[in-house]
Amino acid sequence: MADVLTGKGYAITTTDAAALTAAAGETITLIGLTIGNIHATTASWVTANVVRSGGVDSEIAHQVSIPVHDSLDLLQGKVVLNTGDALWFDAEANTSLEASISYLVQS
Repeated sequence: MADVLTGKGYAITTTDAAALTAAAGETITLIGLTIGNIHATTASWVTANVVRSGGVDSEIAHQVSIPVHDSLDLLQGKVVLNTGDALWFDAEANTSLEASISYLVQS
């Protein structure tokens, strides 16, 4: 089993979309999830969900407001994504919020 520690950025929009999905044969452990508001004048809310390929989906945050030039750490523990599971985001405004996602991929 190969372990790869990695990260990515993701621009969150008003369209509910998957930022990260565990591919076939992968297990992803989320170890860091920070949302930053980069807009100069407007606060914006974020919703984050774990969508399971089988089982019950779970909401990590629901319309949590992030002030201008501030950030929000969404994880206080770890979240595991099994094959086909995904991390989805939705925002109040386009071009305001960016996610920084740190994770371990096991395959």
